Parts: sequence; structure tokens; C-alpha cells
Amino acid sequence: MSEDTVSKRYFVTLPDGIAAALDGWAESENNKPSSLAAFLIEKAVRDAADKGTIPPISQIADKGGDS
Repeated sequence: MSEDTVSKRYFVTLPDGIAAALDGWAESENNKPSSLAAFLIEKAVRDAADKGTIPPISQIADKGGDS
């Protein structure tokens, strides 16, 4: 990410059980649930790009990432 880019914020709704599991997981790592969720989403997107499920991240970033 270049210095002139700004991170985007997304708001997600999780089922109660998933939210509780995320809270417990984050707490066990002395982390915030939002930070853990951001890490997990980033990892999932990178994994999908690596597998070819979605276009490569560099190709998406070149378009500005907005669709």
C-alpha cells in the first residue's frame, strides 16, 4: 500500500456464535476482535488470490480496488 492510500472500513454482521468465538479467540491472544477479524479477512482474500479464485491483488489494486 502506498503512503497516499487510506485504509477502508467495512462493517460486518456476524451470527452470535461466530461473534462469541471471535471474541474468545481474540481475548486468548490479547488482541481486539476487530484486529483479528481484519487479519482473517486479509488472509482469506490473499489466499483466494493465490489460488486464482479472484484476480491477483496487484491487478485489483491497479484498478483502485473500488468496484
